[in-house]
Amino acid sequence: MEKTRITIVAITGIVLFFLANYLCRFLLGFSGLLASLIIAAAIAAYMGFSVARALERMPMDEEKSRLLWIYGGFLGALFAAFAAWLFLGEGFDAVVLATLFLHYLPYPALAHVFLSEGLMRRFLGSKHKP
Repeated sequence: MEKTRITIVAITGIVLFFLANYLCRFLLGFSGLLASLIIAAAIAAYMGFSVARALERMPMDEEKSRLLWIYGGFLGALFAAFAAWLFLGEGFDAVVLATLFLHYLPYPALAHVFLSEGLMRRFLGSKHKP
């Protein structure tokens, strides 16, 4: 049952990635690395809070790993496909690759931070006592 909950949270994070990026970048016109950092932090906070509320306990290492692999792996594959599409048209450019990597990195990194033990304790509140 916990695997299903973790998978649902990861898939919801992926859906939020698409919706938040569409809203910020295309509808509001807010773009750049700052937009990626803000969106990544918001999604990571949602994921940490959702895991804490769904499990009502500290997540085990396997559960954290599953969430990060699904979420980070899908976004990594998406960014790799986008890089391949860019390089097919313009050829390889190290600056474009570095820029894409800098836009990708906050998503799994902040998700990892928000699943850390200290923040998970705050999300759980008084329910979890060490």
